[in-house]
Amino acid sequence: MKIAVFGSGGIGGFLGGALCKSGEEVWFLARGKHLDAMREGGLRIESVSLGNFQVSVKATDKPSDIGPVDLVLFSVKSYDTEAALEQIGPLIGKQSGVLSFQNGVDNEDKIANMLGKEHAIGGSISVESYIEEPGKIVQATGPWRIVIGEMDGSMTGRIKIAQDALVKAGLICEISNHIRDVIWEKFLFICATAGVCSVSRSTIGEMLAFQPTRDMFVASMKEIEAIASAKGIELPDDIIAKTIARSDSLNKAAKPSMLRDLERGNRLEIDALNGTVSRIGHELSVATPINDFIYASLKLQDLSVAGRLG
Repeated sequence: MKIAVFGSGGIGGFLGGALCKSGEEVWFLARGKHLDAMREGGLRIESVSLGNFQVSVKATDKPSDIGPVDLVLFSVKSYDTEAALEQIGPLIGKQSGVLSFQNGVDNEDKIANMLGKEHAIGGSISVESYIEEPGKIVQATGPWRIVIGEMDGSMTGRIKIAQDALVKAGLICEISNHIRDVIWEKFLFICATAGVCSVSRSTIGEMLAFQPTRDMFVASMKEIEAIASAKGIELPDDIIAKTIARSDSLNKAAKPSMLRDLERGNRLEIDALNGTVSRIGHELSVATPINDFIYASLKLQDLSVAGRLG
């Protein structure tokens, strides 16, 4: 299978590296020093689940160098979704699938609107992985769950081929015919964790150990559960209890990607996370005060980094 990784950061780099190691034809789209390092010395992966390894890779910043592929692993930051989709054309053939492993709940809709719904595939992954330095990805925890599925719930050959490739690469991957609900399950965890840890500048362990921030974490999840219900999304009845239990089992030093971006002075995915909760809450008249506060607090930082403040 010919695969393009569009967004070769923590998630794309980790998944792409594993697929490359297992023998798939993988192309990495990257830029800057990360691209230079991969071209010169390959991609290094330091992984708690797959071990440490290094692979020679095909890397470029031009989709036209690659041409049509069977599958695009689409893992750009949510605020870059539209800009990336405007460049993705050379990768897309009639049968190409674009599998989103992004934060947020509407990336698949953007893919469908810009490329055609036949190309959009939903995905969910829970993992802590990040670029430690150019050309090196560290996967510190997880992945606990990788789920993929067609947005219309159908079972297709391309979904089974993608699952087989991920399993062959040493990853546990399941197929769901309700992938949108699965994406919302991840959203509840990621949004609440990233938001509260970022606004309090704390690791997951620190956030959970301090009762006021732990209470904020639970309150944020309850708001997300409420807007999901208002939108007709079917989350498990015990989703909050299970998410709390799972969070308590995590490495206490783990950090959400949004906190890492905040610490590094990067753009934040605040609009795709807590901002989305706030927006949907206002649209549906569902109160979301905790997420409103998190969004207002962190959006100022994001605007400043983007040069749009003042």
